[in-house]
Amino acid sequence: MMEYTLIGFVIISLLLLAASFFGKDQMKSLEEQIDHLTLSLAQETYQLKKRLKILEEELLINEEKPFSLTEKIKDDSPLASSYARVWALYKKGLSAEQIARETSLTAEEVRMILRGIAR
Repeated sequence: MMEYTLIGFVIISLLLLAASFFGKDQMKSLEEQIDHLTLSLAQETYQLKKRLKILEEELLINEEKPFSLTEKIKDDSPLASSYARVWALYKKGLSAEQIARETSLTAEEVRMILRGIAR
């Protein structure tokens, strides 16, 4: 009787061992998913770095060029005359608040225009 039980356990263990080889490995599929996520994350990081580099280059190019009213705004637009007037009043030595009173702009808008011209 003991021999039959031992033989039965050996047969069951061999069947389970064979089933483990043919069964679906869940760890392998999990590893594949992690590898896929890692690759997609690396691709996205590369694309973001590439876009950031392009933006930085554009900012450096814009800083190297002096500000010009003709480049930024067409001469026939009303903004061009406002910018020119603000710049002329600033050259005369008026403060941003005084320029704002002279023009129809707010003091903050005048400061923004002057910062843009100074670049």
